[in-house]
Amino acid sequence: MIDRRKVLRDAAILIAAGAAAACAAPRAAVRTAASGTIAWEHPVDGGIRGVRYGTGTVMVETDAGLTGLEGRTGRELWRLPIATPGIGRRSCTWDHAFVVCGTEPDAPVQRAVAVDSVSGERKWVFDAPEGVTLAGVFGVRDGVLYAVASGPGNGTREAWAVDTRTRTVRWQVPCDAEGLYVPDAGSLVYSQSPGSGGDLTALDAGTGATVWSRAGDSSVSATTIESGLVGGAVLATDGAHVISGLDPNTGAALWNTPALSYPADTLFGAGDTYYLCDGSKLHAMRPGGDVAPLWSLTVSDRDKEFKAGGYAVTGAVYLLAAGALRAIDPHTSKVRWMRAIPDVDGATVPFAVGDTHCYVESGDGAALLAVER
Repeated sequence: MIDRRKVLRDAAILIAAGAAAACAAPRAAVRTAASGTIAWEHPVDGGIRGVRYGTGTVMVETDAGLTGLEGRTGRELWRLPIATPGIGRRSCTWDHAFVVCGTEPDAPVQRAVAVDSVSGERKWVFDAPEGVTLAGVFGVRDGVLYAVASGPGNGTREAWAVDTRTRTVRWQVPCDAEGLYVPDAGSLVYSQSPGSGGDLTALDAGTGATVWSRAGDSSVSATTIESGLVGGAVLATDGAHVISGLDPNTGAALWNTPALSYPADTLFGAGDTYYLCDGSKLHAMRPGGDVAPLWSLTVSDRDKEFKAGGYAVTGAVYLLAAGALRAIDPHTSKVRWMRAIPDVDGATVPFAVGDTHCYVESGDGAALLAVER
């Protein structure tokens, strides 16, 4: 729960600090080319709530608000005292800026703010109507911001399309989703409701009309929609043993796997490969009905199964599980390096991948680490 009084107090501290705060240096800043080596650390008080990378800057969220750090050196660039619903999955990048939403000390209503990633200057601000809560901002395309909002009154959750030029709402439609996925191109945006059997829905980006929906479909417990398409399809798991590939334009099933011999729990992917975590191993798979893994990697031999978070980028797979961040070769399954992280559900550990580093919460939660990729 965000403490608004704490945000107001910290805002006053930041204002009093003035220009001196902007010159703060990271702890033990060391430049090195060795992959897996800690390049710098940024100490925090009270833990990290979220991390996001964009245009050479890493943005870190704490109880005090947001801080922009130079991605290569950790040098502090700017601060913004805003209490957000979480930047890890509820903010976005756009035109050399971070777009975030939440409550600022000087604002009577919630707002979405586009902040220049280097200078911290505001490019634009959208003030939500009184009583409206902004649950997240998920993408900007063709001058339109796509967000999830709720209230006022009965608190009904809606998807909003906001014109960033006129600061007006173009359309708003009922939406039980926790988040949206906004592709870089095309005519659709996607949402998925929370929980097993939630509705995976494609909306017309121009009107908000439903183009297709897998309403109440038990085969769609979780998908790769947040990270994009894999092999041209939206991948979905039933949360048990079956993976499906869905046509992104129609929602129709393109293929289904037979029942796997292991749980199809954590699912992520990119390009033409997807990855499954079954509680002890990571499996690399090709999209389609073939269930023979390209490779399998034992991540933990503990009696207790782990919960994982995974990210696939060009040339590497990053897995957060069983108290460690692993950088894995996507072709051979070789673990290139490991770093200790909090021993919790890997999907909840603050993490982001940049151009030259990846950024993760330290094992003791006292710092943000920049690790050479």
